[in-house]
Amino acid sequence: MCIKLQISYFYLSLRCKVLFMKRCFFFFFLLVTVAVSAFAKEFPYRITADFYSGYILPISKNLELTAKKPIFGGEVAVEFLPRDKYDWEQRWGLPTIGAGFVGLDLGNPSILGQAFAVYPYVLVPIVRTNVFKLNYKVGAGVSFFTKTWNDCDTLNGINSATANSTIGSIANVYLSTGTNMRFELGSGVSMGLEFGYNHMSNGSILQPNGGLNILYGKVGFGFQPKASKYTLPAKVQPKDLPFDMFLDIVASGGVRELYYRDNKRYGIASLHVATAGRLGNFYALGVGLDLFYDGVFVQQGQRGSEIYNQHTHYKRYFISNENAANKWRCGFFIANYFILGRVTAELDWGFYLYDGIRNANPNPHPKYGYERPMFYTYKINDEDGWNYFRLAFKVRVWEGLTANVALKTHLQKAEFIEFGLGYQIPFLFPKNKKVANK
Repeated sequence: MCIKLQISYFYLSLRCKVLFMKRCFFFFFLLVTVAVSAFAKEFPYRITADFYSGYILPISKNLELTAKKPIFGGEVAVEFLPRDKYDWEQRWGLPTIGAGFVGLDLGNPSILGQAFAVYPYVLVPIVRTNVFKLNYKVGAGVSFFTKTWNDCDTLNGINSATANSTIGSIANVYLSTGTNMRFELGSGVSMGLEFGYNHMSNGSILQPNGGLNILYGKVGFGFQPKASKYTLPAKVQPKDLPFDMFLDIVASGGVRELYYRDNKRYGIASLHVATAGRLGNFYALGVGLDLFYDGVFVQQGQRGSEIYNQHTHYKRYFISNENAANKWRCGFFIANYFILGRVTAELDWGFYLYDGIRNANPNPHPKYGYERPMFYTYKINDEDGWNYFRLAFKVRVWEGLTANVALKTHLQKAEFIEFGLGYQIPFLFPKNKKVANK
């Protein structure tokens, strides 16, 4: 009987993997068809196919139990080679722009299932010779999962220790960064090697949302049609950005869920104001203020005999009164802007000047009790702490008007995703120069 069950499981697992590979090949041929038909004449490009393997970082007790095996999969991509059509290409050393599709078996088919992602990325050159290229890679897109908390709940009952409490939604963000290498073999054929880090989560829009953090490596081959006819543009002194400083104002909003058992979402909003000065042709450094509103901080939690569960059963926070002041936070931050034409990536580190729930914890701090100062030691699994990170992407849609999406985190724990509109006001212009849209 045991042998029959093992054979049945092996057959089912093999069938799932075959279906998984068929999907990957389908998207591979789809990307190839699109590339050949739409871009062959105008854009020099390369098609790549890679074998992908990695390891899920066990940052929670749940992942220690559910993510014991390595992950395997594949990635296919189309990479568009530099043409030197825009000023920003020279500012970034003539980078390569890519669009990739990833398919992964997460090592636990019945619980974690498979993940798929579609994302654009940039390869910024570090070393470039005729036979070897070393690049820094960064990309962001959308990921999809075949298994979520709801699937495991249906199959196995609610057991947070062994169910999929890492992923709560089918659609999630996909962030990727790493080191990319390519070895030219001749006749347009090349071998690629890459090591990096991926993150997938939904930013607490749906709970549970532990998120997946993956260390990965991949190896494969690429083919560049008409490689002999392509010549890398010459590097020239790039034009300076047409401003010395700018003021950045962004208003954003969204929703998030505090606890999976509540099945309730709360509104969030923020106002982001920064001023920054350029330190190079693609980088600006600035400072600013954030004002956050978070509707999840209603009366809740338990401390001693006091229990408030009419809004939520979550017990990470203890808030004894329904007060609007609990829902506001104000922070000072240092901003890093990476400017890529109309697209800007922003990475902020900030700390709270005002935090309405600084002491909203069921347990006292071992040193400060219930009167925590502005800066203090803490455990991220017990409380949010006094500092935060914010990763934002903005696209200039008209003049200084930008469309924005941002992820706010406390260390590795995502707090929320927000969407908004902003306006960048450049000033201190060099004489006789206008703001360029390139």
